[in-house]
Amino acid sequence: MKKWIIIGAAALLLVVAVGGGGFFLLNRLGGGEEFPMEGAIDVGGAPYPVELGTIDSVMVLDATVKAEPGKSVKAQKGGQVVHLWVTDGAEVEEGAPILNVKYVEEPDPTAVVGEGEDPPAPVTREVSLYAPVSGKVTGLADVQVGDVVEPGAVVATVAPDVYRAVATIPANDLYRFYEEPKDILLEIKNGPPPTQCDFLSLGSAQSGGEEQSDTDDFGFPGEGGGGGGSGGELACRVPSDVQVFDGVQGKLSISTGKVEDVVVVPVTSVRGTTGNGEVIVVADDGTEEARPVELGISDGSFIEVVSGVEVGEQVMDPIPLDPRFDVPGADDGTEEMYLEEEGM
Repeated sequence: MKKWIIIGAAALLLVVAVGGGGFFLLNRLGGGEEFPMEGAIDVGGAPYPVELGTIDSVMVLDATVKAEPGKSVKAQKGGQVVHLWVTDGAEVEEGAPILNVKYVEEPDPTAVVGEGEDPPAPVTREVSLYAPVSGKVTGLADVQVGDVVEPGAVVATVAPDVYRAVATIPANDLYRFYEEPKDILLEIKNGPPPTQCDFLSLGSAQSGGEEQSDTDDFGFPGEGGGGGGSGGELACRVPSDVQVFDGVQGKLSISTGKVEDVVVVPVTSVRGTTGNGEVIVVADDGTEEARPVELGISDGSFIEVVSGVEVGEQVMDPIPLDPRFDVPGADDGTEEMYLEEEGM
């Protein structure tokens, strides 16, 4: 039986001789000559006791503070600006009038006109456009009474004076989010001391430049479109009493789940880290049994086993590679060293 150890080309070779081993090492780094060795590194596992423990899954991510993009004020039907209620830069409350637009409503061309009746005439209407949120009005500097705007045109933007901290999550790390994060700590580089940051959303990573909705929905990539496999984006609300600026950098410490007094084993003793997995249970007489297990929370070092093994049993750690993946060249982009045990 061959065991393949994949080692980066820049790695140091450390060969430990073991007595009576009968192993040989085939060195293929840099095209060197093959030479026999009396012993080699032992990569076999050993029984590890199944125990009770506490797992607190915490993830630390780079974050950027962003000002809320605000909400657009749109002239859905277009028309002519006839009145400005506020000026550019004004602070307004949600629902406050921003400007009035006059437009002509054409009659319904499919309306049935009775014999002898005149067809309906166009009707001129005036509507007020209101602030969708509380905040500062921008975009009105170039808008004047008498201007004509196209249907659906954005005539102003209202942005609240609040900020969010945003962190990008690598796609595979989304498996570590077991519940909606409730404990998020924000640390600003060269800024205020760490502070609590209330969870806002977790969804597909934004491509940038789009107006974002302030939603509290807990949706993973694929549920709301647009992620394209690029990972996820977590956002939390920066407290209003914390001084920050748009674009400052920091870190988020996120508790993604915590359990206490549960059955735990090393992650290296399990094939799989989410949902279901497999361990090798080692009996007192040394016999081994591959056993399916149901998995829970992991902190990267240990993982909760919901069912499948009990305290007092032993599992092989590390668990051998699945033989279907234990083949040469499985880790592309690295140099290979082959460790072969004679007689197996």
